[in-house]
Amino acid sequence: MSKLLASVALAVIVLASSAAFAADKTITLAVKNMYCAACPHTVEASLQAVAGVKAVTVSFKTRRRS
Repeated sequence: MSKLLASVALAVIVLASSAAFAADKTITLAVKNMYCAACPHTVEASLQAVAGVKAVTVSFKTRRRS
């Protein structure tokens, strides 16, 4: 019984520690070959479909996304 409790306690500690270290990040990247006004919409829609992405902002003028 004590081995089971120790295993469960270890699993809880590992899961809790990984969640504690997870943090939101902001990443800004240059996007090449955005030549038309529809390109930012395509880039934004593609990035929003990625799991874990919370928000996307695309700028046609600066050719950057974050």
